[in-house]
Amino acid sequence: MKRVLKTAAAIAGAGALFYTARAGRAALFEERSIESKIVEDLIKVFNFDLEEVDAKMLAKNFKENRKEHKIRENLLRSKAEAYWDAGMKVFRILPGKKTSTRRVLYIHGGGYIHQPSPFHWLFIDQMVQETGLEFIVPIYPKTPEFSYESAYDAISELYGNLLDEGEEEIILVGDSAGGGLAIGFTQWLATENMTLPRGLIIISPWLDVTLEHHEMEQYAKYDPMLRPEHLKKIGRLWAGNADRSYYKVSPINGPLTGLPKIYLFVGEREICLPDSREFAAKLEAAGAPYEYYEYPMMNHVFPQYPIREGARARRQIKEILQSLA
Repeated sequence: MKRVLKTAAAIAGAGALFYTARAGRAALFEERSIESKIVEDLIKVFNFDLEEVDAKMLAKNFKENRKEHKIRENLLRSKAEAYWDAGMKVFRILPGKKTSTRRVLYIHGGGYIHQPSPFHWLFIDQMVQETGLEFIVPIYPKTPEFSYESAYDAISELYGNLLDEGEEEIILVGDSAGGGLAIGFTQWLATENMTLPRGLIIISPWLDVTLEHHEMEQYAKYDPMLRPEHLKKIGRLWAGNADRSYYKVSPINGPLTGLPKIYLFVGEREICLPDSREFAAKLEAAGAPYEYYEYPMMNHVFPQYPIREGARARRQIKEILQSLA
């Protein structure tokens, strides 16, 4: 038995060395970190977003989203407080010592159907610790039970309540679907002449739920996490009775004047890239303030990953947050 275990361990070790060497060669030629290549391969194997969007999957998420969301115990270094507002659970993530009275409203991603992952909470925790800013994270209504209208109503009420609590403007941050929601929500605030966020930091935003950009299939070959055919089904549910091109659903079609400065991060190996490039071009043409950060060879929401490129993006995001605070 010991010989079998030793043999298995030797094979596993040899396999790990072989894979690391292979990933290292790939990283060298692709000009990326070894860990980013390893993470991409792990995503291909373990990614839940590759799950077929059918009645079974929707029923499962319907049930999951009705459960009260909780942060895994001992996951965060920061203090986490939960409360209820606008009919949704909201988390307040607090630093040991605040450096500003200005707060961050974080709209998490998950394809409008998934709750925050541990990677979301770890990213938020690091930003809280390094900036000294308080983060407010709502568990907003999601499909298949709800459409965008419920999410807008809830976030609008929460946003108004946060403004009533203090005099400072709010910094808005969002990733993936949450990034799209953050942009659309800000566009709506601008059209209503309401108080705007201090600035928007957006990571890999889902800007167009139709996913009909002519380059979409080209980038779908590289993206290990997202599949356009799956997201299109979720996008239809999220739109409810609205046209999928409506800016509250697909903010790439929304107004661009009168917006606060947008800081947009995106990777080269993700299906959000074509629309992000188009959105940046529209901001440029409109004379809207923005900064655009496109990372070579990176995947969807890469700033949340424990990789060298993710660490670099997190440093940039930290600096932006500090400049807005």
